[in-house]
Amino acid sequence: MIKETDIISTGIEKLDRLLEGGIPKGFTTLILGTPGSSLEIMVKQIATVGNILYFTTDENKDEILETMKRFGWAIPTIDFVDISAQYYENVLVGEQKRVSIYEQRSKLKLKELIKIGSTAIPTTVKGVEDYLAVLSNRLKQASVEKIIINSLDFFLSQYDQEDVLKTVYAGKISNLKNKAALIIVMTKGIHGDLFEKKMESLADCVLELNVIQKGSAFERFLSVKKMRNYAKKIGIARYAIDDSGFVLEMIERIM
Repeated sequence: MIKETDIISTGIEKLDRLLEGGIPKGFTTLILGTPGSSLEIMVKQIATVGNILYFTTDENKDEILETMKRFGWAIPTIDFVDISAQYYENVLVGEQKRVSIYEQRSKLKLKELIKIGSTAIPTTVKGVEDYLAVLSNRLKQASVEKIIINSLDFFLSQYDQEDVLKTVYAGKISNLKNKAALIIVMTKGIHGDLFEKKMESLADCVLELNVIQKGSAFERFLSVKKMRNYAKKIGIARYAIDDSGFVLEMIERIM
């Protein structure tokens, strides 16, 4: 029987109940969500309990903290790796350089343009930061209770899928040693079935959020698709989003 000391709470009471306590230490958990599933709210709520290392990609640190305050959640110790802020700063700098070069060229005469060898609009200068390397290095050094990567979509938009997969696998190995809960967020259905299956195979635990339209209403379901070595934890629950955040309403076991 698994000991309580070997489990990390998700921070959501009924989700812990669905998982019969929480997430086993050292587990890599993949959370898949369809668009409109309010996955981003659930993930932020998970980050309100424990000592957290949080990789941001879609929102910056201030936006995440603002959402937490709006729901009235307690904010614990969170070490943010604000990739979102770094990336958009680099994009902005690159765009400013592009505009500056364009303005310089627009003032030149035709002869001068021919002399410098181009009449084309210069391309945007991209940031030189290797965000996948940042992710890999911080995962190796992590000494926290929970690690949240929100989300993998950013890295998949910037890097080859196999490179991302190798980085995640290396992170999983580091996490086994560090005994944290590594939580990886990814949008379902946009990166290809094969890659999704590879990620599900790599993960120890797979949670999936889906939205189903029934007439003019929408129903939201959370499924525990996989829990390595704990088949009894497989289940499904209906959930809602209210003023307190992510709320599970009905739990069913799948035997």
